[in-house]
Amino acid sequence: MLVNNRASPFHRSGQVVLLGALLFLVAGTHLLFAAPGLPRIPEWTHAYAAEHGPELTARAAVLLDAQTGTVLYEREGDTVIPPASLTKLVAMYAAFEMIAEGRIALDDVVALPPETWARNTPVGSSLMFLGPDQRVTVRELLLGLAVSSGNDAAVALALHASGSVPAFVDEMNRVVADLDLPSLHFEEPSGLSAENQVTAREFAWFVRAYLERHPHAASEYHSIPEFTFPHSASYPDGRINVGAITQFNRNSLLRTYTGADGLKTGFIRQSSYNLAATAARDGRRLIVVILGAPGENHLQGERNRSADATGLFDFGFDRFQAVRLHVPVADPVRVWGGRVRTVVPGAVVPEYITVARSHVQELAGVIVQDFEIEAPVKAGQVVGRVQISAGESVLMELPLTIAEAVDRAGWIRVAWDRMVRFVVQLIGRR
Repeated sequence: MLVNNRASPFHRSGQVVLLGALLFLVAGTHLLFAAPGLPRIPEWTHAYAAEHGPELTARAAVLLDAQTGTVLYEREGDTVIPPASLTKLVAMYAAFEMIAEGRIALDDVVALPPETWARNTPVGSSLMFLGPDQRVTVRELLLGLAVSSGNDAAVALALHASGSVPAFVDEMNRVVADLDLPSLHFEEPSGLSAENQVTAREFAWFVRAYLERHPHAASEYHSIPEFTFPHSASYPDGRINVGAITQFNRNSLLRTYTGADGLKTGFIRQSSYNLAATAARDGRRLIVVILGAPGENHLQGERNRSADATGLFDFGFDRFQAVRLHVPVADPVRVWGGRVRTVVPGAVVPEYITVARSHVQELAGVIVQDFEIEAPVKAGQVVGRVQISAGESVLMELPLTIAEAVDRAGWIRVAWDRMVRFVVQLIGRR
């Protein structure tokens, strides 16, 4: 590996610069800002997960580091499976967006036409137990979705927010389209339909976006252990037409796994048992999506999906850590014949990277760059790359680019640069 000689860079190109102090836990340079896009599972995690990952029962599963967006484990991440009641997370996201825009409010009192009543929902529906003459707010409907998983609550929210179920579903599909998640598509807001579709990987990405955009959702809705509805305030005269019904959160990890604080379970026959879960420990947050866990009955299916999620959380917390990167500024690049003489390239480098704990001491990085280019230079022109690796595994390669365009100079500057370049090259041959 060649280390850049900063004293005389202009006569050399294609050299390798060692990235010093990659593991500094201090603020980085201007090169450090969040990487955009939806990166796919790094190749190195396939081999590591195959060797060290837990045994799972689910048809599809993904483990995602919420901070860095790194996929730490994946099984059938691109397989399309009906999400069942995980659909309600997208309905809640859409509702929170509408609340933020002022289109609806948490304290709105919601009208309950007959199609929202529990007794009129399809057989087998999970219910909040909405009915005639009740008083219910948007906040209660959101709790009814998050805790009770009420299909009736999904219909009531859709009608209140958008005027019709199809219009609200359009809002849901607009949400996932804006997040660039093309595998997610919804036909109705409750999850009862097998025509709703997701993949484990892209739904994990959705959950990450949901928690980033609406961080209050976990503490105020998805970690609530139980919810009672109807209650005395649900009726104008304070009477209870039916007994108060308390339902417990179906996400058993809230009771069994330290740090778990959401999100949602789901089941329909066409998908089997699903779970989107999140847990935080020591400042780290992981996201697990389980799709298609088997079960001959609800008890067995619940145990299987919870065991799968527990195994993945343990794997993620025990085997990986997020490390803050410090990448120095790249060397200046000489622009021959340009209106400016030098430019400093940069790379969009993530502030943190998630690696296996056993690989932390092996982390290394290099900048491979050109030290001279000819004008004109386009904005975004690639002049090298940043490569970060652990041992023999390349964790990521990122382009090193010129931020702003450089126009060609006048003929006098161009002629002068040609002469200087000739002399520099001549000296370099000696």
